Amino acid sequence: MKRLLVLAALCLVASPLHALSLSELQQEALAERHAVKASEATAAIAEKKVQEARSPFLPSVDVGYEANRYNHDTITEIREKNDGFTGSIALNVFSGFKDAYSLKAARFGAEAGQLDLASTRQDVSQNVALAFLGVYRSRQNLTVAQDSVRLYKDRYREMELKYNVGVLKKRDLLTVKVELDNAVQTERRTLANITASLNTLALAVGRPLTKAEADALDFSVFTELPMVMDAAEGKSDLLARNSQILSLKETLSGAGMTKKAARAAYMPRLDLSATYTSRYLDDYSFGSSEVNGDDVRLTASVTMNLFDGLKKESTLSQASLNEAALRHQLRELENSLSTDFDNAVLDRDVAIDNLAVARSGLAEAEENLRVTDLAFEQGVATSTEVLDAIFSLSRARFNNISALTDVFATHYTLLRLTEGFETGKSGNRS
Repeated sequence: MKRLLVLAALCLVASPLHALSLSELQQEALAERHAVKASEATAAIAEKKVQEARSPFLPSVDVGYEANRYNHDTITEIREKNDGFTGSIALNVFSGFKDAYSLKAARFGAEAGQLDLASTRQDVSQNVALAFLGVYRSRQNLTVAQDSVRLYKDRYREMELKYNVGVLKKRDLLTVKVELDNAVQTERRTLANITASLNTLALAVGRPLTKAEADALDFSVFTELPMVMDAAEGKSDLLARNSQILSLKETLSGAGMTKKAARAAYMPRLDLSATYTSRYLDDYSFGSSEVNGDDVRLTASVTMNLFDGLKKESTLSQASLNEAALRHQLRELENSLSTDFDNAVLDRDVAIDNLAVARSGLAEAEENLRVTDLAFEQGVATSTEVLDAIFSLSRARFNNISALTDVFATHYTLLRLTEGFETGKSGNRS
């Protein structure tokens, strides 16, 4: 039995750690990030404002109690002790449709709050994707830098042997050593970039990653190029689905309702109320009262403000100006996001072309190094040509990584603009 337990424990220890994928990190960020939680709270506040705006359609009920004590009888012969209970119900029947427009404005605000939440979730997903891509890029760059160091070290050893037997000059050996030192510095910088990119990823996810998790990140998503988005279809999706645009449209509609509600101040107001009063005249109701009076009143009142120091005009003017400002902001936002989309499409197309060129150049650089090494061994190539071939190969590898990650970076930008990230919420567009 003990052997089985030990074997089971060893199996658990030896089992590989689950590799975190990009999708899993995005979902974790959506659940953990304070930015999402703050946006959820803001959306909930907007929903509560709808409830607040609905309250004027319901009656207002008030109860009260009043106790008095005098040091002598009054002229009206009210005794020195008296108290009373009151209760009232009031309902506004008409106020120029102000309440109806205010309720509509609150509902538009609630819709805008949900759209702002969707926008925040899309932003978080994009941030995680770009940070995840940054870790992948820095690690690929480190691999290239380490390979460059290895190539320079190998060539340095070979040339050192040739120098020792008098085939090469010391100047050639020192030239290789300078390039080797430069490659070592590049390796150290790329190693530091990995730590920085992991810190950025931890910030995007909302929690630090353990070393085991960082070492086991699943980068298989980058093995195949993303599907190319049609520019015309993507532009249509941008204008129809982008949560920033839709939120501003809802806010603009709410501003229109607010302006109509401001016009209601020029209309009369009709209120109905019912009041009941019970007053104990000779003692407190909790004592030995003998005399009391009950009063029930039904009241209908119509009021209309004729002049309030131009307050109504100012309120209506502010509402109109706010609506106009939002309309201009909407046009600016649509133009700005459309331009961002067009530029992202251009960057994507350039990145795809650069990737094709970089892959071709990489194969050529590898072949160039192989041919140059053979020529150097045969004495028909110089050490400088070998160094140039190594440098060209490293540059080709860096260019390949840069072009590949640029393709994915522009893809993530286009996904964000068209609300293409999966956020795990049915109410959000994806």
